[in-house]
Amino acid sequence: MAPEKEYNLTSLDIYLSGNSKPLDNLRSLQLHPLCSMDIFADYSDKLRENARRQTELKSLTVFAKKYNWETPLNFMLHQDYEALILTKRDQTILWTNKGFSHMTGYPANYAKGKKPKFLQGENTSVVRKRKIKDQVIAEGNISEILANYRKNGEEYLCKIDIYPIKNKAEQVTHFLALEKEVYDY
Repeated sequence: MAPEKEYNLTSLDIYLSGNSKPLDNLRSLQLHPLCSMDIFADYSDKLRENARRQTELKSLTVFAKKYNWETPLNFMLHQDYEALILTKRDQTILWTNKGFSHMTGYPANYAKGKKPKFLQGENTSVVRKRKIKDQVIAEGNISEILANYRKNGEEYLCKIDIYPIKNKAEQVTHFLALEKEVYDY
């Protein structure tokens, strides 16, 4: 166990800040090493999350080129989500990200070609499903919370934000769902 004293970690803090002029107004902070590691871990997590989102955006860009989408996809970089599901207009799944598999337990190749209703079960609200269907028909944005089921049968609440994707002719050709597990309605 480390002795209980403060350590001078100025050099580590300067390095992590990425500042091009680290010696201007230099202050020496006395931090315990674990505090600096917490800061570094948080920074590292943010870098990893940003890289994951950029990779997912690149994957979706391939579809954007293939289907001549006009809808910009950068909005997803600023949204809170775990899973991405890209569907055709008829809601047939074309692509999912790795977060989908982590959240549901289903591999992407199992979901591809199916409709998202395979995730629903006895406690999935008929009223909420109807609202989603009506908004899909109206080609509007949708935000709803549904009870879904993992591959192992476990029920979970899923916040679903669905966005219509339009081509250059302003026709909706696909939908992009951003999903996140939540713990209450």
